[in-house]
Amino acid sequence: MKLSSRTNLGLVTLLFLAFTALSVAELRELQAHTSRAVTLQAEKSAEILNDSFNQVSSPPLQTEQLILNALLESAVAQPYISAAALIDADGNEIAQQERPFKSTVPSWFSLIDPSANYSRRVSLGPSGSNLVLTSSKQETAARFESALVKNIAAFVVLAVLLSFFVTIMNRKAKRPIYDTVKKLNEIGSHNFTSPEITVSSNDLRPLTEAANSLASTLSSKFDELKRQSELFKKEASKDPLTTLANRGAFERHMRALLNENAPSQEKELIIVRLAQLGSINTKLGMVPGDNYIKAVANVLLEEAKNNNNIRFVFRLSGGDFALICEAMEHATREMMLGNITQQCATVSPLRDGTRAIFIGITRFVGTMSMQQIMESVDSALIAAMKTQNGWQLASDISKVHSNSQWRERLNYIVSQQYADIMIQPVMDTEQNVPAYYETSGRFKDKDTNDVIPMAQLIPASERLDLIPQVDKLVTHIVLKKLEVTSQQVAVNLSIASIANAEFRDWLVKEIAKRRQLSNRILFEIEDAALIQHREAAESLCRQLIHLGSRVTIERFGDNFASLSGLRAIQPQFVKLSGRLTQGIHTNEDNKLFVSSLVSIAKGLNIKVIAEMVENEAESVALIKLGVAHQQGYYFAKPALWNVY
Repeated sequence: MKLSSRTNLGLVTLLFLAFTALSVAELRELQAHTSRAVTLQAEKSAEILNDSFNQVSSPPLQTEQLILNALLESAVAQPYISAAALIDADGNEIAQQERPFKSTVPSWFSLIDPSANYSRRVSLGPSGSNLVLTSSKQETAARFESALVKNIAAFVVLAVLLSFFVTIMNRKAKRPIYDTVKKLNEIGSHNFTSPEITVSSNDLRPLTEAANSLASTLSSKFDELKRQSELFKKEASKDPLTTLANRGAFERHMRALLNENAPSQEKELIIVRLAQLGSINTKLGMVPGDNYIKAVANVLLEEAKNNNNIRFVFRLSGGDFALICEAMEHATREMMLGNITQQCATVSPLRDGTRAIFIGITRFVGTMSMQQIMESVDSALIAAMKTQNGWQLASDISKVHSNSQWRERLNYIVSQQYADIMIQPVMDTEQNVPAYYETSGRFKDKDTNDVIPMAQLIPASERLDLIPQVDKLVTHIVLKKLEVTSQQVAVNLSIASIANAEFRDWLVKEIAKRRQLSNRILFEIEDAALIQHREAAESLCRQLIHLGSRVTIERFGDNFASLSGLRAIQPQFVKLSGRLTQGIHTNEDNKLFVSSLVSIAKGLNIKVIAEMVENEAESVALIKLGVAHQQGYYFAKPALWNVY
C-alpha cells in the first residue's frame, strides 16, 4: 500500500473515531437536555395548576376537570413530551393526555439507545396528587438524526480536504525520494550528468547528499575507467612482442573493408607463415624464437616502408603474419615476395637448408565474406608448401583440394579418439599450490606424425565446422583421465562449440553421468562468447555450475560488454587477458586498469587469475594488485599429462 494511502487510511480512522465520540457526546447531551426540559415543564405545569386552584377556592368539579385537561394538553404540546398524567394519593390515574400524532422510533436509534422514556413526577400540594410527564424519544431520535447528518457531512468534507492535503504534502515530501531513485537509476545506466538533488526538508537531506556524493564519485571513477579502457583498447590492438597490430586489429580492419558499401576495387591479403619457428623454439629455446619473430616483423615493416602497395602489417598468432596490400601486377608481386623470402631466411638462426617461410596470397573485394577470404588464403598457404619458391596465389589452385585435405586430417584426429593432453598449473600464490590445471589437446598429423600447430588447426576446425568434434574428443579424454587421478583440471570450450546446441546437450549429459567428477572439472570460456552467443553461453554455464562444476571466464578485460554476463553467471574465476599482465610491473596504466577489473570481480565474489606471467617482477606486481591466482612460464610450462 502506498504511503499516501496509509496516511489517508489513518486519518479516516481518526476522523471516524472522532465522529463516533462526538455523536455519543451529542446523544448524551440530547438525553440530558430532554431530561432537563421534562423536569422544568413538570415543575412549571405543577406551579400553574396550583396557582389555578388557589385562585378559585372549591371550584366545581367540571371546572376542575377543564383546568386539568388544559394543563395536560399544554404539557403534551411540547415536542419533547409524549404523555402527561395526574395521579391521586392512592396511585389512581385522575387524568391522562398523550401526543396526538406519535411517530415510531427508528430501529437503529433503539439499538444505540435501548433505555426507556424518561419520566418526571412532581407533587401538586397538600392533596397528595402528582403530575407525571414522560419524555418523547421520537424527538430525541429526530434531533440526533439531524446532528448525525451534519456530522457525516462535515466528516466527508473534512476527509476529502485532508486526503487532498495529504496527497499534496506526500508528493512534496516524496519528491526528493523520487529524484533520488531517478538519479540512482541514471547512475545504473552510467549517466552521471543529471543535476544534483535539492531538498527543503532536513529529514531527507542525508539521503540526497549521499546520492549526489555517490554520483560524483562514480562519475570520476567511471571517467577514469573509460580513459583506461580507451588506452587499453589501443594497447590491446598491439602485439606485445613485435608492437605490430594484432589479430583483433586485423579482424576489425577486415570487417571494415568487407561490407556492401565498400569500394569494388580489388585488394590482396598475404599471409606469411614462419616454417622454422617450431624447430627454433625446440632446438634453441623460446628467447631465440621470440627474437626471430621480432626480426621477421622488422623485415615486413621495412618492406612496407619501401613498397607503397603494402598498406598494413599484422601479426596474427605464433608465426603467422598478414599484409593487406593493393592489387599488384605479377612482376611487382614476385619481386616483393622474393625480397621478403630472402630477408626472412637471412634473419633465421637456423642454417639447415629448410625453407624459412611460406606465403599464401589471395585477392578479395568488399562483397566477399571473411570466411571465403580465409579459406582462399589458407588454401594458398598449403599449396605454397609444395612450390619451389615457397609462395602461391590462391587463384592458381583449387581451394576444394585444400579444404578436403584439412577435413581428412581432422576426421583422422577425431576417429583416432586420442590426443596428448598438456597441462599447465594455475597457481594459488597464497598457498603456493595449484588451484587447478588448465588442459589443452595436442594432435599429430597422420602423414608426418608431427604436431599440428594450434594456430593452423583451430582456424581450419572452425572453418570446416569440426571444432565441436575436437572439443568433444579433448573433453572425453580429460574425463577418462580424471577417473584415475585426484587433480582438478580445466577444459577450454571454443566459441563455436558453445554455439552448437548438440555439443551443449552432449556436454551436460556427460557431466551429469559423472557427478562424482564434476567438482574437479572446470570449463574455461572466452568472454567473447558472452557477447556473440550470450543466451547459449549463460544457459550452459548455469547448467554446469548446477551440476557441481566450476567456470572460468578467460580473456577478461578484452570486452566490457561481457560484464553483464558475469553477473548473470557468477563464475568462480575470471582470467585476465594476457595483454594486461605482460610487463605490468612497468606499466602504470595497466596497473590501474587491472586494479579496476579486480575490484569489479571481487565485488561479484569472483576470484581473479592472471595468465602469461613470465617473471617474478610481474608476479609480485600482480599480487600487490590483489591477483593471488597466477599462470605462466614463471611457474611452469605446459607439460604432458601422464596419469596412465
